[in-house]
Amino acid sequence: MRRFFFLEPPPDPEARRWPAPPDLLRHLRALRIGPAEEFLLLAPGAAAARPAHWSGGRELELGPEVPMSAPAFRPVLLATAWPKGARADQLVVRAAETAVERILPLRCARSVAGREPLRPARLARWRRLAWEACQQCRNPRPPVLEAEPLPLAEAVATAAGRRCFLLDPAGPPLLDLLADTNAEPVALFCGPEGGFAPAEREEAASLGLEPAGLGPTLLRIEAAGPLAAALCQHRVAAAHNQPCSRKET
Repeated sequence: MRRFFFLEPPPDPEARRWPAPPDLLRHLRALRIGPAEEFLLLAPGAAAARPAHWSGGRELELGPEVPMSAPAFRPVLLATAWPKGARADQLVVRAAETAVERILPLRCARSVAGREPLRPARLARWRRLAWEACQQCRNPRPPVLEAEPLPLAEAVATAAGRRCFLLDPAGPPLLDLLADTNAEPVALFCGPEGGFAPAEREEAASLGLEPAGLGPTLLRIEAAGPLAAALCQHRVAAAHNQPCSRKET
């Protein structure tokens, strides 16, 4: 996939030359984009993009709109207890890198952070971090980050039509449960440090959530959900013969 940059709002559809915003110019200079390299400009999640070239000045040369293709991602909703401080940054970035479609804060009995709605300034910061992560890893569909934490039952109701997994160290391996090779939508439920309370586990079972394990060790909130999402995407990538992700310089 070609390199792309998110813009909101995107350039005027009729424009052929366009003054680039200062933030975009800084990115182009830092990445040493040359005149021969074509890149794309698009609104987050858009189905179409504008090809662009940069010759080192303040303006870009724009081509006509083209369809924006994307890898075959599995739709993944991550309902997760919210970590404290800078660990929330890591959660959002890793979720964006693993193509999570939607992040829903989960209010649990043992939650320490994330009991109140996420503040607008924090939301704006996390959305910017998600955009930057998506641009770097070539994921054109940044996750939607919800502001309102929900209790378990309400979160499950928002996941209607998805196969729902409760991340649990005692559960069977998630990869075994994902033996199907289609892109079935899933919802992953990740509890706080200390795990879900016994009453929440009983509620999850009554709501039809399937326990799913990620390995022999206990993972932090910011690691467990994105790792589970990566396993979900790996199954789909393998079915479509897509290459596994790699770090680019």
